[in-house]
Order: sequence, then C-alpha cells, then structure tokens
Amino acid sequence: MLEHLRQLVRYRELIRNLTLRDLKVRYRNSIFGFLWAWGNPILMTLVFTVVFTILNRSAVTRFPLFIMVGWLVWTFTTSAINDGIGSVVSNSNLVKKIYFPREVLPASAVLANGANFLLALPLLGILILVYGVSVGPQLLLYLPVIFLSQLAFVMGLSFILSAINVYYRDTHVIIGVALTAWFFLTPVFYPVKFLTGNWNGIDLARLMYIVNPMASIIESYRNIFYGSVEGGPPGAPDFDFLLRTFLTSLLTLVVGYYLFIRLSRRFGEEL
Repeated sequence: MLEHLRQLVRYRELIRNLTLRDLKVRYRNSIFGFLWAWGNPILMTLVFTVVFTILNRSAVTRFPLFIMVGWLVWTFTTSAINDGIGSVVSNSNLVKKIYFPREVLPASAVLANGANFLLALPLLGILILVYGVSVGPQLLLYLPVIFLSQLAFVMGLSFILSAINVYYRDTHVIIGVALTAWFFLTPVFYPVKFLTGNWNGIDLARLMYIVNPMASIIESYRNIFYGSVEGGPPGAPDFDFLLRTFLTSLLTLVVGYYLFIRLSRRFGEEL
C-alpha cells in the first residue's frame, strides 16, 4: 500500500487532469455552466419544503435551510458513489493501453463530485443570511474536518464498489436500489431526534448514529450551519462524536484502498 501511495503522489497531475475532465464534461455545452450545481439542490429544497411545510406541517424550524444542508451532503455522497462505481469499466480502453495507478480513476470521480459540492455550498450562505442564522467564524474551522471525513468515507466505498463492478457488472444496479433504501434510512429530510422508541434496549436515534456514518456526517454539517430543529443557534459538534466519525471514515478508506489494490491485479483480464 505504501508503494501505491507513493505512485499516487507521482501521478497527482493525472488525478488533477481527470478531475477537471469530469467537471468539464458535466457542464459541457450548458449555458449556465457550473451554476447548474445549484439547480438540483434548489429544486429539491423547494419540493421538500412544499411537501413538509405546506401539505404536511413540519415541526422543524427554518426547514429550507435544514433540508438544503442534508440534500447537498447526500447528493455529494450518492453522485460520487455512482460515478465511482463505473469509473474503471468506463475507462477500460485506457486501462488496457497504458499503465497508471488504477485507483486514480475512482479517486478523480469522487474528487470531481467533491468540487461540485464545494461549488454548491454558497447556497447555504444565502439561506443563512435569509434566516439571520449566526454562524461564527470559529464554527467554520470544523468544516474541513467534516468535509474530509465525508470525502474519506465516500472514497473508501468507491474504491470497493468500482473494483467489484469490474468483476460483476450488475453491481451498479444493485447499489442503485441500495442507495434508495439508504436515503430513507438517513436523516436527510427528517431530524434524527424524531426517531423514538428503542430496539433491544438501544435508543433508535443513537442506533442510527452507530450503524449509519452518513447520519453522523449530516448531523455534523447541521451543527455548524443550521443549529437545532427547535430554533437553537449553530454550535460546535461534539468532539467525541466528530472523532468517532472521522476514524470510521478513515477505516473505510484504508480498507477500501487495500481491497482495490488486491482486486486491481486482474483488471486487464476482466476488462
């Protein structure tokens, strides 16, 4: 793994070029260019706002800001995973013709979606101003840590799934169904604290954080950009909570990278 990491450093320019290529392809021949990174979250925020505040009164204050945070984070995750899964197979001609670290392909797909996520973040700034939410500069110091945690988690999953997809091409279809189920099991459009009851003596809200890293990541973003559903101001994420999320993401990245290296040895034969 250390040798592969050294190769990645040497091929950093290739990662950069592939990441930029993915971004350019996404916005090629579009009139508004990267501003389309705002289109999906704005439309989905409007849809959820109509459904949960007009058709069905929600107890969540500042609901558009609440849903915008969750949707941006969730979209980054699912788009990166979907693009990462097919990154090796879709570049099969490149893989078979020249040598380069194969992990460059899923890595660049994830980084392109990470850049798209950062381009969309100013939307949160607009809603924060609209609602007069006080986000102190000290809270923004947590943003790089939370973002890197999410990036590591998504990167690890993309390494695993892109490698499996080379051997089993129906992986993309299966993961599409799994992502739909995962969406409803993740607090994107509802707060975790709305989960009541327990399972085998374990509080359901706490269980959500334990088994679903995305719940922890979304909650961390909401801590610094949104606050509480009762209208409380933003605040710092719990340190132990944030540390556990970061370590889980790091473990996912290491395991995913290791499995990708092992499985990539036969990519040429399978493609």
